[in-house]
Amino acid sequence: MVRSEPAWAPVSGSGIAVLAGRDDERPAALRAGAMVLPLDRRVARRSAVVGLEVAVTARLLDLLPAPPTAVVVVPSEVDFAAHVAEVGRVACGLFHMDGQDPVLTVGVACPYPVAPETTEDLNLYNMHLEALPEALVESVAAARRLNLATANGSCVLLLQRFAPPKASAVVQASPNRRLPVRISGRWGLTEASLSEVPADEFEVAPDGRGVTEKLAWKPTANVTAHGGTRTVDLSERCRYQSSLSRGTVLRLAALARNAAVAAGRPLTLDVAMLNDRPVVLRCRPCAREAFPVR
Repeated sequence: MVRSEPAWAPVSGSGIAVLAGRDDERPAALRAGAMVLPLDRRVARRSAVVGLEVAVTARLLDLLPAPPTAVVVVPSEVDFAAHVAEVGRVACGLFHMDGQDPVLTVGVACPYPVAPETTEDLNLYNMHLEALPEALVESVAAARRLNLATANGSCVLLLQRFAPPKASAVVQASPNRRLPVRISGRWGLTEASLSEVPADEFEVAPDGRGVTEKLAWKPTANVTAHGGTRTVDLSERCRYQSSLSRGTVLRLAALARNAAVAAGRPLTLDVAMLNDRPVVLRCRPCAREAFPVR
C-alpha cells in the first residue's frame, strides 16, 4: 500500500474576493465574483454564504483533525468558466506550495442535511495543478446540476492538498448515545460510490467498547498516480486483512461521536488514514430522521 506523510502546510490569510470581471453593458461597473476563504472558525457564522457542511465543520475544527482547506464560493450569476484561472490562482495562494506541483483535491460542499445513504457519492477530483481549472469548472457545473446551492444561491467548493492514505473510512455517528457508530473502511482512497466498492463494515456499540465487524474481500484499491488516481491489485494478505485495526475503529467512533454531540446532529465523516493518523476530509450533517432509535 501507499504510505506517505502529509505534505500539507497551513492555510494562511483572510478571505479574498475574486472579481468576475467587468459588465459589458456598464464598463465602469464591476460585477461581484467568487469568494475564496480559508476554512477556519470565522466561517462558522456565515452559513447562508458557505452552506451547512462548511459552517458545521468550521464549528468543529477544535475536535476534528481536518486538513487546511480553501473554500470557494461561486454565486449563481458568475460565469465561472471565464474566470476560473484567477479563482484557482487565489485559492492555491492560500497554501504554501513551495514551487511544487502537488496533487490537489476538489469537492462540492453540501449546503443542507443529507440522508446517510446519499453521502456515499463524494464527487471528489484528485489531480495535479495543471488540471485544476477543469476540475473547478466541472465541480461547479455538477453542483448547479444537482441543485447543491446555499441559501443565497451559491455553489461552494472545497480545495485541499492531497496526501495518499493508507486506508480510508466513512463514519456515521449520532449525538444519541443509545445508537451505535457505523464505519466502513477500505484500503487506499474512497472515490467511487461506496456501494460499488467492497468495504469492511464495523459497528461500535453505544458504550464505545464493543465492536462487530464484517470483513470484505478487497481485490483492488484506488491509489494516487500522476494526473489523478489509478486502481492497483492488492496482495493476498491485504485482500482478506481488515483495512482498519480495532484500535483505529474505536478511535474513529469516539471522534465521530464527540463531534456529533458537539454539533447536536448526526454526522458523516470521510476520513483518510495517513499511516495511523486520521484526517477528516469531509464532515457532512445528516438528516435527523436518518438515525431512528431501534
